[in-house]
Amino acid sequence: MAGKINTYREFQDFMDACCVKVQADPDLSGHGRWWRQMDYNEFVTTGEVKHRRVVVVGDPDNSIVIQALRGVPPDFADDPGALFGRMPQNAGAFFDVADIDEIADWIKRGCPNGGGGVPVS
Repeated sequence: MAGKINTYREFQDFMDACCVKVQADPDLSGHGRWWRQMDYNEFVTTGEVKHRRVVVVGDPDNSIVIQALRGVPPDFADDPGALFGRMPQNAGAFFDVADIDEIADWIKRGCPNGGGGVPVS
């Protein structure tokens, strides 16, 4: 159901809920709950995890968060040559495709933060 995420706060809550659903504990990872550690402006402009831009506003396919959740090669593949592997690692399962699609839809719509405004880039 596209359009479930309409603000950064909803994105943050959605990420937390997805982690709970797959029994992932990002606090035990090397990056923590990065979506709680950066504010909206940082997220849409300069936000990085492990020296990689988290999101390309309007372009989910080139956003590292989507690549990591989908397991896009070469960096996030489930093979020995991948740098990181698919996220979340060491979880009970991966995010549902529908949940990843929700996040991708929000990114494609420009990461709106309520009020119909678009982010400053």
